[in-house]
Amino acid sequence: MSKWTDIRDSVLEALKLEDVGKGLKDRFTVWIGDEGVEFAQAFVDEIKDECKRDAPEEKGWCRIRDMFIVPAALDIGIFMLKFIIEKAADEEKAC
Repeated sequence: MSKWTDIRDSVLEALKLEDVGKGLKDRFTVWIGDEGVEFAQAFVDEIKDECKRDAPEEKGWCRIRDMFIVPAALDIGIFMLKFIIEKAADEEKAC
């Protein structure tokens, strides 16, 4: 085998990925529910504000896009993210 394969195998054995994976998944699930959604919401709010500031200067399709399409798409995306995370957390608790 190559040196890379030997190094990879030794690192994987040292980490015992099965144990790390479960703990990491649990911590990530808690983080995304607590802080990740807030971060995403703040990001979406910033983009929506930028679109609303730019919309009056735009013309035609770009004005419609900035006033309605982009904000609606971002709101739907955040709603879906929150919904999926809540359902995943509920299923995790049930297990």
